[in-house]
Amino acid sequence: MKKNSKRIAAIDMGTNSFHLIIVGVREDGSIKFLDREREFIRLGSELGEDLSFISENETAKAISVLQNFASIAKYHKADIRAVSTSAVREAKNKIEFIEEVFNQTGIKVETIEGAEEAKLIFLGMKNALPINDKSVLGIDIGGGSTEFIYGVNGTPVFAESVKIGAVRLSKKFFPDFIITEPSIKACTDYNDEQIKLNQKITVILFLILQLVPLVLQIRFVLLNSPGRQVK
Repeated sequence: MKKNSKRIAAIDMGTNSFHLIIVGVREDGSIKFLDREREFIRLGSELGEDLSFISENETAKAISVLQNFASIAKYHKADIRAVSTSAVREAKNKIEFIEEVFNQTGIKVETIEGAEEAKLIFLGMKNALPINDKSVLGIDIGGGSTEFIYGVNGTPVFAESVKIGAVRLSKKFFPDFIITEPSIKACTDYNDEQIKLNQKITVILFLILQLVPLVLQIRFVLLNSPGRQVK
């Protein structure tokens, strides 16, 4: 890696955890991983309904984590880009939170909407997996939301976000971390309702559930046909 190559410290401020990845960007646009860190935080889980408020304790923890991330980025001489998702974008005190983070760390926090989050997830999928000539359905279960991305030949056909995530659901249905049959059913019913509200997701899931058994059935017939082989 040449010393004059650009270095980027990407910070993903999720609801359940904060992630830091530092990379060097080569001249051809490819990247080399240099460092990474992760801290669990459960942002927005202490106060308010749903994910409506970030508490003082959570703000202090977030600032502590981001100060550590900033130190790591400084060591690598990397430019920081910090992006926040579900918990911050929904918090009633998000402006105060973002201002306090900047005052204490010098980090400017961007807040993105669910659809943009889903598109960025798909870009990550393309970077990590050979999907440029395939049809894929990606499902990213986060702390505050779950993103559904359907892509064909490396291009997203749709990218949607639904407000169902691990922190949100545990706060709503399992506040004392006690799991019961009624709470499981209530949580399952809620998830089904939220997904059904999005027609695009409902349609594509229906088509996939119809198509996969058909493909498997055809493959089974071909595999068991005399004189035929499927590789």
